[in-house]
Amino acid sequence: MRVPRWVLFLISFAALIYITERLWQLFGLFADLVRMLALAWLLAYVLHPLVAWLDHGPFPEPWLESLIRRGAPLWLRFLARFRIPYAVGATLVYTGLLTAILIGLLLGLPLLVPQALEFAALLTPYLQKAPEILVELQRDLAARLNVPMEALAILPSRETWQDLARLGAGWVLPILVETARRIGGGLVEFLLIVALSYYTMLDWRNLSRQLLSLIPPAYHDELRATAAILDRTFGGFLRGQLLIALTNGLVTFAVMIAFGAPFAVLIALLSALIILIPIIGAPIALWWPPLTLWLQGEWTAGLWMWIILMIYQQVLFHFLVPRMLGEATGLPPLLTLIAVLVGVRLFGFWGFVFAIPVAGAGYSLAFLLLSSRGSSTRASEPSAGSPSTDPIEDHR
Repeated sequence: MRVPRWVLFLISFAALIYITERLWQLFGLFADLVRMLALAWLLAYVLHPLVAWLDHGPFPEPWLESLIRRGAPLWLRFLARFRIPYAVGATLVYTGLLTAILIGLLLGLPLLVPQALEFAALLTPYLQKAPEILVELQRDLAARLNVPMEALAILPSRETWQDLARLGAGWVLPILVETARRIGGGLVEFLLIVALSYYTMLDWRNLSRQLLSLIPPAYHDELRATAAILDRTFGGFLRGQLLIALTNGLVTFAVMIAFGAPFAVLIALLSALIILIPIIGAPIALWWPPLTLWLQGEWTAGLWMWIILMIYQQVLFHFLVPRMLGEATGLPPLLTLIAVLVGVRLFGFWGFVFAIPVAGAGYSLAFLLLSSRGSSTRASEPSAGSPSTDPIEDHR
């Protein structure tokens, strides 16, 4: 008796689901180790262009020749031969990274900790007053709509608002303490990730050559094209996001200093981190700086700060970001939203952060495969300009 194809398909699909579930459970046992290795590779991937630039020569010869033609001294030509060996350049880059992080901690922690505690103390009374303000707004809404208060019973009651405010006020300081504890506990893990990333960087070329040797030479061109697409989408997006975060933090700090706003270091750091969140990060980061002035009753200054930051964000995302990222992902907006939702569903926070570059890389690879298949199909057909189909060429 012959089994129908659809039955075989259903059995195969069920087996695939079962195997995937078991593999996912096995992956969960090593999730911490996999996360550390992935972050180490990601750090090496982001820093690799800098190390390669030092190895190839930081001073391009055409640029030096243009300087000499403009009157620069001739000894600049010797800089064209200046190279920093790959291993030495990797050591210098990672040493500079650790030095910058250490200096940032030594200079930033004495400023961040007092500002965080003071900001929590300033925010707590407003959370406690929030129930009265919200109930008053609810009463005003009922009066404007000419309906009794009971008609707005769908909104939380005064007691509910008070409970929420009490919980919120009690959570501010514990959240700060827990954040500080996690940062301190993650310092050892971070140093281990940096060490793994450093050795990954040293073996980058050997690993690339070994991987290339496992693939038949006929597919080397396709592999290089795939690697270029991945670097343009995934790597370009990540490096551009880091540059955007740095720019946003510096601009936020400068604007807050110009307005004399408190907590400039703390809010600038928060804004730099929050803007990394896809889709919703920029609107959230926009409101934190003027909030520091509004909490002190400086409504006009806070409004002007909000307007300036709004103009800055428009310039950033409509003029600077296209230049920083270019067509890094190429994803349509709908697919971007779907990628974020699926990433959050499958991988939580990390899916929220990396869903867009991963989906963009897959989207670009799919177009590469479809375009290559289409070009091969067209190549197999007689061209429109061949003698067998072009009567003008036949006549000649």
